[in-house]
Amino acid sequence: MHVILFLLAMFVPAVCFSQTLDIEKYEIRQEKAIIPLLIGAALVAVAVGIYTFLQMRKMQKKNQPKPNQLDGTIADEGTSFCDIAGSPHVHANITDIWGKSTQAIKKKSGGFLGVGKTSQVTGYRYYAKFAAFIGNRIEKFLGINFDNRKWILHDPKYYGPNFLQIYEPNLFGENEGGVAGVIDIHTGLPEPEPNPTYQQYFPLVSGYPYQSYLVFRGFSDPIDGQAYAAPAKSSFYLGNSGYMKEMLLWVKRIRVKNDGGKQWYDEKSEVGSGIQRYFPSDVYQPFQPTMAGTCSWIDPSGKHTVPWDAGTFPFIEVGQSYSYTYDYEKMEIVHQYKFPRSPGASDPSVVHMVSKYGMTMINEPFTKVAPLEWIGGTPKSDVMWGGAVIRSFKYSGLFFWGGGIFDAKLITTPGAKVEITTEDNTPIIAPFFTEQVDRVTASLYQQDLPKGIYKISVTIDGRYPSFENDYPPRPYAQMVLRGKTFTETEYEDINPIHKIREILTDDTAMGKPELDINDVNFIKAADRIWGEGLGISWAIDEKSCIDAIEELCYHIEAGVRVNRQSGLYEVVLFRDDWFEENEIHDIAENKIKDLSLEVMNSDDIVNQLNVTYYDRQRIKNSTFSVYENGSILTMGHANAESIDFPYFMNMRNAEIVANWKLKQYSTPAWKGTFTTGWREARKWNRYDLVKITWSKKWQGTILARIMKIDLGNGLNNEVMIDFEEVVPYSGEMNTSIVVDDSTEEKAEPAKPAIGETFEAPYYIAVQNIGQRKLDEELAYNQDVGFTFSTYRRPQWNALYAEITTANVDKPEDGWIVDGNAEFVTSGQFDQLVSRTTTQIPVKNLQIEGSLNQGDLIVVGSWIIGNVGQYEFMIIESFDTETSILTVKRGALDTIPFEWGVDTNFWLSNPENGLFSLTEYLAGQNVKASALTVTPSSKLEQLGSTPVYMRSRAIRPYPPANVKINGMFMPLYIEGGVQITWANRNRLQQTGGEMIGYFEGSVVLEPNTQTLLTIIGYDADGVVLSTQNANVTAVNTYTLPASSMDPNTRKINIVLRTVRDGYECLYPFTHDVLVSNLTAPQNVTFEVIEL
Repeated sequence: MHVILFLLAMFVPAVCFSQTLDIEKYEIRQEKAIIPLLIGAALVAVAVGIYTFLQMRKMQKKNQPKPNQLDGTIADEGTSFCDIAGSPHVHANITDIWGKSTQAIKKKSGGFLGVGKTSQVTGYRYYAKFAAFIGNRIEKFLGINFDNRKWILHDPKYYGPNFLQIYEPNLFGENEGGVAGVIDIHTGLPEPEPNPTYQQYFPLVSGYPYQSYLVFRGFSDPIDGQAYAAPAKSSFYLGNSGYMKEMLLWVKRIRVKNDGGKQWYDEKSEVGSGIQRYFPSDVYQPFQPTMAGTCSWIDPSGKHTVPWDAGTFPFIEVGQSYSYTYDYEKMEIVHQYKFPRSPGASDPSVVHMVSKYGMTMINEPFTKVAPLEWIGGTPKSDVMWGGAVIRSFKYSGLFFWGGGIFDAKLITTPGAKVEITTEDNTPIIAPFFTEQVDRVTASLYQQDLPKGIYKISVTIDGRYPSFENDYPPRPYAQMVLRGKTFTETEYEDINPIHKIREILTDDTAMGKPELDINDVNFIKAADRIWGEGLGISWAIDEKSCIDAIEELCYHIEAGVRVNRQSGLYEVVLFRDDWFEENEIHDIAENKIKDLSLEVMNSDDIVNQLNVTYYDRQRIKNSTFSVYENGSILTMGHANAESIDFPYFMNMRNAEIVANWKLKQYSTPAWKGTFTTGWREARKWNRYDLVKITWSKKWQGTILARIMKIDLGNGLNNEVMIDFEEVVPYSGEMNTSIVVDDSTEEKAEPAKPAIGETFEAPYYIAVQNIGQRKLDEELAYNQDVGFTFSTYRRPQWNALYAEITTANVDKPEDGWIVDGNAEFVTSGQFDQLVSRTTTQIPVKNLQIEGSLNQGDLIVVGSWIIGNVGQYEFMIIESFDTETSILTVKRGALDTIPFEWGVDTNFWLSNPENGLFSLTEYLAGQNVKASALTVTPSSKLEQLGSTPVYMRSRAIRPYPPANVKINGMFMPLYIEGGVQITWANRNRLQQTGGEMIGYFEGSVVLEPNTQTLLTIIGYDADGVVLSTQNANVTAVNTYTLPASSMDPNTRKINIVLRTVRDGYECLYPFTHDVLVSNLTAPQNVTFEVIEL
C-alpha cells in the first residue's frame, strides 16, 4: 500500500505540470507530460499486481497446512490455556483479604455451684472478607468444602443463582469452630457489575468479565441488611485457629462455552447425569416445597386477587410491609406482629406449641406470606378503622417422596390449613395426633408413604385483628419434616468431543474458525461418546493446546487430525466399526517397495494395568487393577504397568477404557513402516485403516492403522507410512478387576465409634484449661471433675464424634452436647501384655497422625468388663516394619495392669480427643454417648456408657516402682519383707517429660502422706496380724521374718498416698505367698557307683 501511495505521489505532480504550460507550446509540452503519465500508470499497475500477488500468497500461506500438518497432524503453535469444564473440584485462589477482625471467646469458670464464676478468654474467633478467584467462565457453583469436612451445597431454589448463605459454626469441632457468612457467586458473565462489597474495599475494582470468582462476607453487610448473632458478623467467620482452612470448590461448566455463548450441539454436551441424595435422619428440616397460588383480600374498595408465581413457599418468613394510597397522599406503614402478642403476656400460644414440639421459629416469630402491593383503600387494623382486612392465601404444588416414613410436625393458627393428597386430590395422609392450646393447633404425622409424587395444598386466611387485644396472632403455618430427599446434586461431565472442539475454536486457545471443523464428523463422534457415557471433568491451570487434546484422546481412545483433502479438523475414534468398509484402503504387495516390521509387546507382554482415576464422590485419587488372566497363566507371572485417567470422575469410565488398553498391551501385533510410489497412497490420511498384504510374514492381509505419513520431497515422491496392526476392541478377554478396598467404600449410615469417655486426670485438665485456672476451680470445689473423650474412626466418611453426656440423677437436664471429638490414632494389642511388658506387638492400626516419642496413649475399656480400669502409657518408639510399640508403663495417676489380646488403645494427648468443660461432682451418675457424624447422617442415640466421677483431678498420684524384696509383684517370698518405692508428684508432672511407673523417684507432692498396710494370713485365710505405718519420710520399709507370725502363709501389701482426705485413685495392692520351708540338717549322703 505504501508503494502505491509513493507512485501516486510521483504521478500526480506530472499531470499537474502539464497543465501549467503556455498555450503556444501546448502540443510539445503535452507530449512531454504524457510520458511520465504512461510511466506512472505502468508503475501503478505493476505495484498493484505485486501487492495483489503478495496478498494472495499471504492468504495461501495462512491457509495452507503447517509443515507438520502435511501428514494430517495438528500444528503445535505454542498456545497454552487454562480451563474449567464438566463438574470438577477446584482449589480457590485467594487474592484480596480485608476487613479482618477477631472476637474473644469467653467462658465462665470458678465459683461454687455456679456462684462466684468469672469470665476468662479461652480463644478467639477470626473474621475476614476476601475474594477467591475460580478461573474462567462457569455455569453453576455447586458447593464448597472446607477442610474436607463436608460439602455445603448451593441450591439456587433457596438462595438464588448468585448467593450462598453458610452457617456451620462448629464444622471443625468444638474447639476449632467453623464457618459462617455469605458467599457472592460471580460466574464470569461477559458484562458483569462489580461486587458491591468488593467495591467498598477497592473502589476501582473490575467486574472481571469472563472470570469466575467468589466474595466472602458477613451476614450484616448492607447488601442484604440482615443481622445474625455471633459468630456471624460483618465479615466471614473463618474459625478459631487463626489461619484459613483449605477450601475445595465444586463448579460446573458444560452448557455454556468459555466465551459465554451457548454450547455447540448442546443436547449431547452433558454426559453421565446422576444424583446423590442427602438424608439427615436425625433432624427435622423446614419443609419448603415449590408451589404457586393466589392471594385474595377484601378492603373498603372491594375484593382483590393477585397471582403469586411459582416459588418456594417457606410457611413463615420475616416481617410485613404494606404500601397504599389514601386521599391522594402517599403513606408507608411497616407492621410487624411480634410475640408476646399483648402487654404482660409471657407464654404466647404459638411460642409455647413450637417449643413444646421441638421446633424452632424460622427467623424469629414473625409472620409473612407472599409479597404484594395493596391497591386502593387502606389496609388499616381494627385500631385504625372499624372494619378488618381479610386475606386468603391459597397455594398448591407437587413434591417427590422417595419412600419411607413421612414424619412431620405442623403448627397452625385459626384460618390456616395444610393438606397432603395424591395428584388427583385423594386424601393420603392425616395427623395421628393433634393438640390445641389457646386456638393454636399442633399436628403430628407419621405415615409410611410409598415412593411417588404427592400434592401439598396450603390455605391461610382469616381476619387480622388488633394487635393490642389478646387475640390469636396473624394466620401462621409452619411445617418441619424429617426429610427423605433433602438435597439433590448434579453429577454431570462434559462430552470430551465438545471440549476438543472448544480448544480448537476458542480464541483463548487455538482460535480456529468454525468453518475449519468437519461438523458432520464431530457430531458423529459426540453421539458415540455420549452413548458410551465417557464424560470427563477437569480444572487445568496451564496446558498447551496440543497436550490437552492428546490427553483427552488418551482418555477416550481417539485421535484428532487435519484431513489432507478438505483441510478440516476431524476426530477418529479407535473403534472397530468407526470406518465403513468402503472407507478402508487396500494396497497390493507389489505396490510396496520395501517394508520393515517388528512385533509390538514381544519382549514382555503387559498383562496387568494399575489404573488411577479421580473419585469425585470421595474427593481423592483412587486405584484399581485390571488383569488379563489368560496371559498371566501362560507367562506364569504378572507384568504390570500404570496408567492414569485424571479426568475420569468415576471408576466405571476408567474401567471401560482400561480394558481396551489392556487388550492392546497384552496382544502381540505388527507395527512397521513401508514405502510406496503408488499415487493413491498420497490421498490417504492419518488414522485411516489400510489392508496390507505381505506374504513373507503372513497369509492374506492384516488391518493396520496409519500413524504417520511422510510425503517425501521434490526429488523423491515416494510415500513413507508408519502403521500399527489394529487390535479389535470387541473381542473377548479373560480379565478380572481387583479394586482397592478404599475405592469400594461407599457412603453409608453413621456407625458407632469405639472409644472412651472417662474422667480427665489432672495433667490432661491442666493442658486444656491451664494449671492456674484448674487450681482455682479445685480451690472452690475439690470434687469437681471434667470428662475427656477419645474415639477411633468407625468408617471412612466419618467426620467426628459428637460427645453428649447426661447426669442420670438429673433427668430434667437432658443430654448436654459437650462438643465434637476429632478421631485419633488407635489400635489393638496383638498378644497378652503383662504388667512389666514394654515392647508390645500391635495390630489393626488406624492412623490419624504419626505415633511420636512422648505421645500419651490410654488403654482399657468398659468393653473388656473392667469398668473404670485404665492405664496411661508413654510411647518411646514405634517400629512400622514389625509393628512393635515400645512404651513406658503406668504414667500419670495409673499403675500397670495386665491386658489381654485385642485390648484397645487410643492416642490420648491433651490436644487429641475432646476435653469437656461441663462440670460434674464426685459420685454423680454420669453417662456418655458418642454420636458419629458423616456428611449425610448422624448416629442416633443408641446407648451410653457410664463415667464414674471420683474427684480424679484433686487426688494425689500413687507410689510407683513398688518392689518387694527387689522384685515387682513376686508370687512368693522367703524370710522377711523389704518394700521399696518411688514418689510421684501430681503438680510436678504438668510440663516437660512425663515419667513412667518404673522410673526413679521425684519430690513428693506437698501435704501428701504415704501409708503402708501389711496384713498377714495363715493357711486358712485367717488374719494373724495387721501393721500400719506412715512411711512418708522414707522410700523403703523392712519387716524382718522374726517380727512375723511363724504361721504366716500370705501377706497383703497396700501402699497408697493420701492428701487432705483424698486417696490416690490406684493404690498398690498385692498378695504374696510366704515360704517357711527350711533345709534339712544332719543328712548323710551315700554315693553308689553303677
